[in-house]
Amino acid sequence: MKDEWSSSTPEFNALDYSIWSILEAKACAKAHKTVKSLRCALINAWEEIPLETLKKVIDDFPKRLNACIQAQGGYFE
Repeated sequence: MKDEWSSSTPEFNALDYSIWSILEAKACAKAHKTVKSLRCALINAWEEIPLETLKKVIDDFPKRLNACIQAQGGYFE
């Protein structure tokens, strides 16, 4: 039986469930004409994320794992 959970599952990837929305809001607030422009905007947005925010995402990770266990692998927020 194939394991359905992986590190690429959004629920278990902090970049997908938390950080990407912050980056997207900051870096994609305006359209970019080039990939280089978008890349620079993403790097700047990443550097603007407070360390406290990153720590909170990491600290909340065990709660997400427990929520998944409680949902028996089903949907949870």
